[in-house]
Amino acid sequence: MDKLNMKTKDLTQENINKLTSLFPELLTEVEKDGKKIKTINVEKLRKIVGDYSDVENEVYELTWAGKNMSRHKIVMPISKTLRPVPEESVDFENTQNLFIEGDNFEVLKILQESYLNKIKMIYIDPPYNTGNDFIYKDDFSKSKEEYDEEVGAVDEDGNKLFRNTATNGRFHSDWLSMMYERLVIARDLLRDDGVIFISIDDNEVANLRKLCDDIFGELNHVGIISRLMKSGGNKGQFFSPNIEYILVYAKSISDCEYFREPISKETADKSYNNIETEGENKGERYSIKGLCQPGLDIRPNQRYWIKCPDGSYVIPKGVSFPSKISEGEKITPKDEDSVWKWTFERYKKEKENNNIIFKPSNTATALVDEKGNIAKWNVFNKIWLKDRLEAGRVPVNFISKWENRHSSSELKKLKIPFDFAKPSELIKYLIILVGKSEDDIILDFFSGSSTTAHAVMQLNAEDGGKRKFIMVQLPEETGEDSDAYKKGFKTIADIGKERIRKVAKNIQQEVKEKSKQKKLNEEPIDFSNLDLGFRVFKVDSTNMKDVYYNPSAIDQRTLGNFKSNIKDDRTDKDLLYQVLLELAIPISAKVNEEKINNKAVYKVNGNFMVACFDDKVDLETVKKIAEMEPLRIVFKDSSFKDDAAKVNCDEYLKNKLPNTIVKVI
Repeated sequence: MDKLNMKTKDLTQENINKLTSLFPELLTEVEKDGKKIKTINVEKLRKIVGDYSDVENEVYELTWAGKNMSRHKIVMPISKTLRPVPEESVDFENTQNLFIEGDNFEVLKILQESYLNKIKMIYIDPPYNTGNDFIYKDDFSKSKEEYDEEVGAVDEDGNKLFRNTATNGRFHSDWLSMMYERLVIARDLLRDDGVIFISIDDNEVANLRKLCDDIFGELNHVGIISRLMKSGGNKGQFFSPNIEYILVYAKSISDCEYFREPISKETADKSYNNIETEGENKGERYSIKGLCQPGLDIRPNQRYWIKCPDGSYVIPKGVSFPSKISEGEKITPKDEDSVWKWTFERYKKEKENNNIIFKPSNTATALVDEKGNIAKWNVFNKIWLKDRLEAGRVPVNFISKWENRHSSSELKKLKIPFDFAKPSELIKYLIILVGKSEDDIILDFFSGSSTTAHAVMQLNAEDGGKRKFIMVQLPEETGEDSDAYKKGFKTIADIGKERIRKVAKNIQQEVKEKSKQKKLNEEPIDFSNLDLGFRVFKVDSTNMKDVYYNPSAIDQRTLGNFKSNIKDDRTDKDLLYQVLLELAIPISAKVNEEKINNKAVYKVNGNFMVACFDDKVDLETVKKIAEMEPLRIVFKDSSFKDDAAKVNCDEYLKNKLPNTIVKVI
């Protein structure tokens, strides 16, 4: 039985392994702190790839004070875990939604393996670095006393909560370091077709653009959306700030689907009406269902046209119309084409001669005669009109619909005290742009009041989707003089959790009403799998005692004091979820608990993994577990009553389940 590592991956070693698998000659040894360690021979690497760094002393790159330290933090492992909190959750056993309390850098590191290449969309609304305070963990190595002496602001583990203000000498550098560390890991979490949206104002938009070019690659820049925050105002010295921005990057733009926004019902109703007559004196006005906006408009002494939703016109064929055209090709009439000079009398004559007969149809793309033949005067609509209702249209890079006042209004209705949240309709719109599939996961690691969770649940309730969310929020205190604190919300994380609960209740009621009011012949939406719950997890120190990681540091005289390598205050569920993280299994996995020989046994995603952390596990219990034929089995190292029992169980499993991976912690 092999032992699990039980801490986040050492990315430095992983990167060394990747390089040496391609170029084995790069591996070398150096002495550090009196020990021989394996590393990369940089000089050989330069020769292999071709070293151009010395051609010029200056290179094009984005750098700042602290970037190298951030790179180091990204690759170094941390001994942290996520502990489940069922009592603060909703439908913990069944939901696949997650709410995680803790520093988002630590959370991203912890989730790095379990959610690698699994996230469809990330939306974040990070601190804008305006000169007001923002808080993040600045360092993980100093002692509590050093932190207290420096700023007096620490979390429960003694980690400094850094406050970045305009008076700080490294104002921009510290903000860039904070964002860089998080975005590098976030990129790895995205699927190949994944997209990240980042809200920002003009204080850091230029730096953020360069930072994202550095992390995601300039070629994966999708665009910058300008967003109207408010209309008017009298703030600012030169301009009143009404606009902010949303930067959009793809993990791999070649794999990213094109963005499309739906055509609203109002627009569709206007564009696709049935044929109607306005009277002979006024001419006749036609619309062809499935073709284009208020169709044929003919009045005395005016030309004959069909107006499309973009405001352009499609005209009938003239004498110069080519016999063959490509779909979507623009045809410009020439002067000799009499279509420009059609009179109402000519129109009536052509209609009497059956040259203009309309046959409304969902698939109508042309004027046809009574026999179904294409008429003399044909209509060729633009290619972008084809299947527009189903496929949607290309969105513009300016959003004016959802100002901040809309967010204030919806939070007021929910009785949630929070300032500066984004409107849920805005986030819902962004989610719609990236498309829908069964396994989409939406991540927000600056989740605030959980607007993104609100948007995901609401959209699922509207279109029957099965999107899942992961919210990450630092449990930052609200302040005793704040309205939130007076209403019982001690931290911002508490606000976010309560908002999700309230939104879920409202959606449940909406779904009941929809079911009652379902119209005849209307396609019903399947709400049977609507997930309105969420699992709460909190970042904490590892479940394992120091002896687990550093047995050589434990004196033989004190070794007998360690009856177990697991901390005394940790539960089986704590251990289970740390094991899931270690084995790169999503912590949203379905877990079933059952009793075998009076021992608690946990089945994860059917027979994917079985875990038992009880004491005095015997061979009979192991045989029962083997009958489940799991792909993985995990025990505590101290689960077996003695070494003989451990050896017997190990040998039995090797013979009975030779392809099953068996681990101990």
